[in-house]
Amino acid sequence: MSSNYFVWGEDPLLMIPGPVELDPKVRQVLGGRFYPHYGAEWGKIYSETTEIMKKIFKTKSEVIILATPGSLAIEMGIVNLANPGEKVVTIDNGFFGNRLTELSEHCGRKAIPVRAEMGDVVSPEQLKAVLDSNKDVRALLVVQNESSTGILNPIPEYMRIAKKYGLLTLVDSISAFGGVELDVDGWGIDFCIGYPNKCLSSIPSAVPVAISSEVWSRVEKGLVNPGTWFTNLKVWRHYISEWSEMGHPFPTTINTYSVLALKVTGQAALDEGLEKRYERHRRVAAATRAALNQLGLPPLAKDEKYASPTVTAARMPPQLDGRSKEIMSRLLSNHRIMIGGGLGPLSGRMIRVGHMGTTASAKYLLPTIMAISSALRDLGFVAEGAEVAAQVFVSVLSRA
Repeated sequence: MSSNYFVWGEDPLLMIPGPVELDPKVRQVLGGRFYPHYGAEWGKIYSETTEIMKKIFKTKSEVIILATPGSLAIEMGIVNLANPGEKVVTIDNGFFGNRLTELSEHCGRKAIPVRAEMGDVVSPEQLKAVLDSNKDVRALLVVQNESSTGILNPIPEYMRIAKKYGLLTLVDSISAFGGVELDVDGWGIDFCIGYPNKCLSSIPSAVPVAISSEVWSRVEKGLVNPGTWFTNLKVWRHYISEWSEMGHPFPTTINTYSVLALKVTGQAALDEGLEKRYERHRRVAAATRAALNQLGLPPLAKDEKYASPTVTAARMPPQLDGRSKEIMSRLLSNHRIMIGGGLGPLSGRMIRVGHMGTTASAKYLLPTIMAISSALRDLGFVAEGAEVAAQVFVSVLSRA
């Protein structure tokens, strides 16, 4: 085996913004009993899982679990918050903010994007100006953690503004859930999407969603017509009412392994302590940004206070602009480490390092930083050595 391979073996280390390295407890679940997706025993497990999710969401509202990708959960929110032809405002400052705009338009809702440059946030004044010019907006849609640019959007501020204007709210917390502070009830979020395979280090296909009573009520009263079946909350209410006693409060078959894995990783997050967990992510993120900056890869985030705790997005140095894929290729082939690249207009111009859940740790980030330093040297870029970058990481981590 090459000396470039690190101690975790030949399987690539996943330092991308998802999928992530699994919590060891998940592997135990996957090797354990397979449950049918109904019955009294399963119903108890499902209910216990939603209660754990409520604690992470910080909500007393109803939580359901979708056996889907995260994007379908977002689509569910859009079609249940606004009717076809109604206006929704989207915060569009990255690839996934733009996806909110795209999904809204595909669903027949009229999206009004409020845009900011990549690496920046939409100011409260920008949002207010758009809402003042559009009195008939139904909902505000926003990504909490824009993982394409490493930006944490100021959700509490946006929610306060939305409520003043009488809007329903949707927050995509997919790349933040379980790693960044979230307060659904306190902030006034009506439809919030979590995720298993990012900060919770679980497997895909069990997407927790917190839904306010106002959203449920509007659907049940026929004030909104989703025009769909699976993503129609009226359909979900029917099966919750009719099939809960048989342990099947959802309309279709689900992958029970994914729910079991979500349960154990959600409980692990609670056992660690949510505030302690959020602080861990914040500290390793600050240390990672500092170390990469030392290597000549400055953060894309223009303001440190909006830098993501779960994904570091760093710009390539001018000499290597457009060559980030070569960095990524060298990390994978020489060091068995996967990192992410830029999306859309940022393709080739930046790298993205995920530090989520299990990988929000010096154990994984120090080798990653050293491997990036090696790859930069391979491409002829003279920067501080790996040892200096590692020292910066440790120093910032200790005082962050």
